[in-house]
Amino acid sequence: MLIAVILFGVLALAMWSATGISIIREPRRPAHGMALIACLVATWVFTVLLVAWLSPESDTADIVIVGPLLLVILALLVGGITLLFNSYHVVRREGLRIPTLLPAVFGVFLLGVLVAAVATVFELGTGSSFWNIALVFVLVVIPIAMLVIQLFGFIAYSLVYRHLRVPNSADAVVVLGAGLARSRVTPLLASRIDKGIEALAAANESGGDPVLVMSGGQGSDEDISEAAAMTRYAIDAGVDERRIALEDTSTTTEQNLRNSTAILAGLGHPSPTLVVATSNFHVLRTASLTRDLGLDATVVGAPTAAYYLPAAFLREFVACLVHYRKANVICWAMLSLLLWAFLALLWYLADQQTEVVDAMIAS
Repeated sequence: MLIAVILFGVLALAMWSATGISIIREPRRPAHGMALIACLVATWVFTVLLVAWLSPESDTADIVIVGPLLLVILALLVGGITLLFNSYHVVRREGLRIPTLLPAVFGVFLLGVLVAAVATVFELGTGSSFWNIALVFVLVVIPIAMLVIQLFGFIAYSLVYRHLRVPNSADAVVVLGAGLARSRVTPLLASRIDKGIEALAAANESGGDPVLVMSGGQGSDEDISEAAAMTRYAIDAGVDERRIALEDTSTTTEQNLRNSTAILAGLGHPSPTLVVATSNFHVLRTASLTRDLGLDATVVGAPTAAYYLPAAFLREFVACLVHYRKANVICWAMLSLLLWAFLALLWYLADQQTEVVDAMIAS
């Protein structure tokens, strides 16, 4: 037992150290969320073994084992119910659309996870064959576990990333558009612009002379481009018009970043250091895109109305799942193959044991 405690203690410490170093070196990887979940699991296993070794006769080990599991179950239950109520309020305020229904979809999913967990335990308890168990795990348990773990990891690392240090110096501050009410800046977009102006002031105080790039094209339901409306808002807020550059052709976040970088290159900044201002729910995916594009950028998040935050955050999570869909399919396939190999080994060993027992009886 002592050897197991030491091994898992060293493993947990090594995992936390490696994750911390990785975050310091490149904080824009969404996969850090999965690493944090893995670190927590390793720490939990170490704690269970340590308590069992120190107090083998007490009930403390049972509490340490069952406590976190009950918290996960409670989180799924409360999270599912809360998201259902949140979707009702979002639909009332924003109208019935696919994005406003996302909280309800995920709420039903989280509650369904609890039902699936009970069904899986029942399936295991009925003494089903190895292959029935394998099908349940491959088609139900593994996909659901991957989705839940990624969701928790995405939430965890989004909270961590928001509190990382933001550099004061930058060649440019890029504010990402977010849609207009005809020609008027919405509260969501105004919050992004205010965050960009705040970052611009910080860069000025550090002795730099940054450019403020307003990035956003014109939608079919908008009278002017987002960049033009954003510029007007910033000038009214006291920003010198000569410090502002307009990028008014983009329709996606990736285009925002690519087109803004091209404009800055034309202004004499071929490899600019950027601060990108967006909404807090959009920070992690934007940061991941800046890494994929090879940009030297830090992303900062502006506050969002509390009632809308779950719907917006879940939309970003879905976008990340789609962006990394190939990696998810590969991970599912590898886990499924490992499970099938493990069950095949168990079936083989069980068959060999049966043959030995039959031979002993025959003799």
